[in-house]
Amino acid sequence: MEFNPSQLVESFAGICKELILRPRSFFQNLPREGNMRYPLFFLIICVFLSSLFMANILEGDYRIFLILFTANMLSAFIVSTLLHGLATKAFGGNAPFTATFRIVAYSSLMDIAAWIPFAGTLASFYGLYLMFLGMQEIHSLKPRQAGYAVIIITVLALGMGVMAASAWKDVLHLPESSLLFTEPK
Repeated sequence: MEFNPSQLVESFAGICKELILRPRSFFQNLPREGNMRYPLFFLIICVFLSSLFMANILEGDYRIFLILFTANMLSAFIVSTLLHGLATKAFGGNAPFTATFRIVAYSSLMDIAAWIPFAGTLASFYGLYLMFLGMQEIHSLKPRQAGYAVIIITVLALGMGVMAASAWKDVLHLPESSLLFTEPK
């Protein structure tokens, strides 16, 4: 099932349902080749919503939203590129880049819930699980290979996120010790 923007609500809801209830089947039936336009549109919707929610939680203005949106879109392409390189070069995956991008784009659905305490953590881990399943089904990787690929990408993405947050802390008006690592009062 590929996202279809002409049936925006029905298609988005259908993909949500499939990714939550039958994720392996979703990735088995996903096209391995073709235009990136529809998965890109799905990604834009997910990133827009997650950036909007996060900017609201941070009590930020449009600048925070734009930074979050741009960073998340850019990171999706970087993660897709690195994940594709790992899958094809290190593990012998056989799908084209567009297929790897589809995995990342559709797994981004879980980012919408990332701002919710506790549930966001579970959603983030489920998003990694979706990438794991996608790598197995789309690239025909063994579970261990798919697991390694997702772990390596996660570590790299977290490292890039920490570096980006450090570089942008003045723009985001973060205190010296990040809000993420302060002790609760």
